[in-house]
Amino acid sequence: MKIVLHAEKNDGHRSRLETIIKNTFPKSEILLTDDNQQLSEVLCRPLHNVAVLIAFITDSESVELLFPLRPLFENVKTILIFCKRVDEIQKSMLMLEPLYTSHCEDNFQDIISVLKRIEQKTMRPN
Repeated sequence: MKIVLHAEKNDGHRSRLETIIKNTFPKSEILLTDDNQQLSEVLCRPLHNVAVLIAFITDSESVELLFPLRPLFENVKTILIFCKRVDEIQKSMLMLEPLYTSHCEDNFQDIISVLKRIEQKTMRPN
């Protein structure tokens, strides 16, 4: 399973989640992107085969910056992780149609559970 971890600011949460994912899914490929240009380049590669995009959302601007890229991750499962609770962010993120949303936590067990379900579904296609 190929996973993109996207965070405009590398604050340690992404590194922690990357470590947890590597330990839980050792065969997964994890790509790190720091800005929309990098994310766009990854998603524009022919046959990019990205299964999951996990984006850390710090403010409403970081959600708005993802809108123009939405067509690029149309067939990619999207998980949004909010770094703080703001109602305006949560309203605008609905337009990105995420599979799952969460808030920054240290253990990220909910994210791992979602990834396990995604992996199970990919292993057993309908």
